[in-house]
Amino acid sequence: MALPRELSAEERAEFQAKGFQRFELWLPDLRDPATREAAIAEANRIAFADEEDSVMEWIENLQKDMWDEEDDQ
Repeated sequence: MALPRELSAEERAEFQAKGFQRFELWLPDLRDPATREAAIAEANRIAFADEEDSVMEWIENLQKDMWDEEDDQ
């Protein structure tokens, strides 16, 4: 995959006249196995976050019950 070519001065002027502005965007290089593995792991954490919410809710309720019992003593 080649890098994109630079715009000529005329092309830049044309885009600016249309109200566009240039900016640069850097993204993770998914061709690198380590970066790809890290991205997949993060995507899996995001995908399963809803399942973890129910676990966290259970833990919070359990802890609340534990503290309620402490108040009774």
